Amino acid sequence: MKIHIQSAFGSLCVALCLAQPASAQIERSAVGEVNASIDGASYVGETLEVPSEGTSTAEFRSFGPVTSLTIQAHDPEAESVMSNVLSLEISLMGTDPSASIMETSASWWPDGMGEPFYHSEGSQTGVDITLDTLSLEDGEPTIAGSFSALLCRKESFFAEADKNDCLPVEASFDTILQKAD
Repeated sequence: MKIHIQSAFGSLCVALCLAQPASAQIERSAVGEVNASIDGASYVGETLEVPSEGTSTAEFRSFGPVTSLTIQAHDPEAESVMSNVLSLEISLMGTDPSASIMETSASWWPDGMGEPFYHSEGSQTGVDITLDTLSLEDGEPTIAGSFSALLCRKESFFAEADKNDCLPVEASFDTILQKAD
């Protein structure tokens, strides 16, 4: 349980480098896309690279045989880069599409970090994920696939999920990944 909360918090913290005062301009570019249906509503988000920070909202880390992936999509039409963020966390054994998936979580942040959000933790159904492509070894690291999940509302990171307020999500993703430091 703590792993999911820490993963959601950790992945959204990557986006903090994207939040900026009106006078500051941080260069960022789209490196991938997530297309989803969230409770029947269409969603299109972009994974972003921030060259000046050396970060991306689509990253991977390796810990021995375990690979941890984060895919965090931002709605380019949202008023704030911190609103309408859809995030997927994957831990797997291996580095290709046939790798064994150990753990997954998904979250939806419609109004940013300071507001209630939706998370797969506590929804009583797991995140169902399919990896179509995963290439971490050769050239530019990439991932493509799809997932479905039931995300339940949480008032805060440590609050219990409200199992009476859940949203079905179906999504596909295709993005370049950056190796995290």
